[in-house]
Order: sequence, then structure tokens, then C-alpha cells
Amino acid sequence: MSAGACGTQRRAGEPFHPLGQPRAGAEDDGVDLDFFASTPPPYEGVLAVRSERLAQVREFLASVDDVGLDEERRHPWSPEYQETVRSCFHVILEEEWEHLRYALRDLDALDDAAAQGR
Repeated sequence: MSAGACGTQRRAGEPFHPLGQPRAGAEDDGVDLDFFASTPPPYEGVLAVRSERLAQVREFLASVDDVGLDEERRHPWSPEYQETVRSCFHVILEEEWEHLRYALRDLDALDDAAAQGR
């Protein structure tokens, strides 16, 4: 899940999670990379954060209406700009869709390799 988008929709003081991955060029934009973990996190930790973020999104979506979705928040990567909450959720949905596509592609490649005995 997009940590920035989740943080923006819920007005978090810090939209990112330390286990998140900063985007390329984030440091050039003034993002303090010391906030992010310097070593790969344990898989269980990643799963726990993902579960928490999914719960936050579900809880928010269960209570929000069109007015709430059209509210503006500061952009997590460019605080001088505003984005609507709806736009933030579009980012989350796009990212989830793309991650699913990559995972299915990779699983298909593994299945193909296994079927060919590689």
C-alpha cells in the first residue's frame, strides 16, 4: 500500500512508515531518508504493517462520503501541492493493481520454469 497516500487520507503527521521504500529521487526533493529502515525488515514486520494499512483503508472507506473524498490534503511527496482524498485512493488502487499484475506475472514464470524442469 502506498504509505504516502494512506497518510494523506488520514491526515497523519508522518505519511510514511519506516518500513516503506522511498521513491527514487526522494532525497533530492528533501525527504529525510534517515526515517526509513536502513536494513531489510523481517517479512513478518512487512506483513504486519500491510495488515494495519489495509485495516486503515477499509475503516476509512466504510465511513467516508463523497464530500470527504473531495476534501484536499497536502501531497505527501510535494507538500506545497494539494490532492483530493479521492485522488489518494486512486493511487492506492493503481499501485495495488500493478503489484498484483507483477506478482501474477512472476508466479506464471515460476510455474513455467517448474513445468520445464528448470
